Amino acid sequence: MKKLVFILLLSVVGTYTFAQCNAYYELKKGTAWQVSNFDGKGKFQGKTIHSVKEYKATSDGFEATLEVVSEDDKGEQYISGTTTMKCENGIIYFNLEDLLPDETMKSIENFDVSVDGTNLELPDKLEVGQTLKDAEMTMHVDASPLKMNFIISVTDRKVEAKENLKVPAGSFDCFKISQKMYTKTMMKIETSAVEWYAKGVGMVKSETYNKKGKLVGYSLLTAYNE
Repeated sequence: MKKLVFILLLSVVGTYTFAQCNAYYELKKGTAWQVSNFDGKGKFQGKTIHSVKEYKATSDGFEATLEVVSEDDKGEQYISGTTTMKCENGIIYFNLEDLLPDETMKSIENFDVSVDGTNLELPDKLEVGQTLKDAEMTMHVDASPLKMNFIISVTDRKVEAKENLKVPAGSFDCFKISQKMYTKTMMKIETSAVEWYAKGVGMVKSETYNKKGKLVGYSLLTAYNE
């Protein structure tokens, strides 16, 4: 009887640990969300749908495989693929290659690609004024005889404020995070971004600005299904 009680307690504690790894992304198999993308003038550009296809609880968090499908403004699918997300000891790790434009990813999908660098982190504990870790990634593309490198660097990440945000998916209490981004593909591009994160649903809104501070695009969470 004591053995059975002990096993049940381990099960409860384990489930609690996995669920509490990071309150911003509480995922399970089947969780899906939709993000709509707009240009700087507010014109709809298309949407991206994320679906959790595989979910594995680990001793210190979870590992998830997501299917990502992008559609244009007419609803036509133009790229799809998979990415991974993991949580360890309260920190969510994102793949930086997900920040590359869809057009870039589509152009290299048939080539040999290797990636090195650090992942983007989102800790479970956020507070205004907090500085977050930088991240950098280099993607090596072998398109024989041509070889290319794509570099993404995210720096100066800071939690700016706590705000309530209303988007098509609902109203959320969010932490606002600012950051600078440097991308080098065929040319060097410097941008800055602001992102809003809410517990339970992740990123609710993002805005991207060019080097001169002009808004060039934004994204909104338009649907979320647990």
